[in-house]
Amino acid sequence: MKQAVTAVIREGNEILLHRRSLESRGQPGKWENAGGEIDEGETPEEAIVREIKEELGVDFLIEKRIYEDDFESGEDTWHVIIFGGSILGVPRLMDPKETMEIKWFDLSELKDVDLASYTRLDFEKFGWIKS
Repeated sequence: MKQAVTAVIREGNEILLHRRSLESRGQPGKWENAGGEIDEGETPEEAIVREIKEELGVDFLIEKRIYEDDFESGEDTWHVIIFGGSILGVPRLMDPKETMEIKWFDLSELKDVDLASYTRLDFEKFGWIKS
C-alpha cells in the first residue's frame, strides 16, 4: 500500500488550492490540495512539511490531523493522511511542470471549481460541497 499526505490550508472561509499542470501524470489541469507521497523513512508530519515547501515555497504549520482513509486509484491502494494547518509566507509557483496556478477560493465557490476527484470527495466529507 502506498502512503500519501495532503494539507488543507484554510484562512477563515478561504482555502488554498493549486492547479496541476497540463503535463501532470494524474488529473492534469485539476485543482487540489498540496501534498504527495511519503518517502521511505519519513514520518507523515515530515512528509507534509516537505511537500508544502516543495510545491508552494512556504513553511507549513501543522495544527491537526483531520482524518486518514484508504482509497483505490487504478491498480494502487493508497493510505492518505490529511492535515489541517496554516502557512508562513506567500505561496508561489515552484515547479511549472507540476503546478500551473495557486489560488485562494471561498468555500462557497468549491462546488463550481474543477477539482481533482479525490479532492472533491474530501470536500464532500467535510460538508463543503453537497454531493
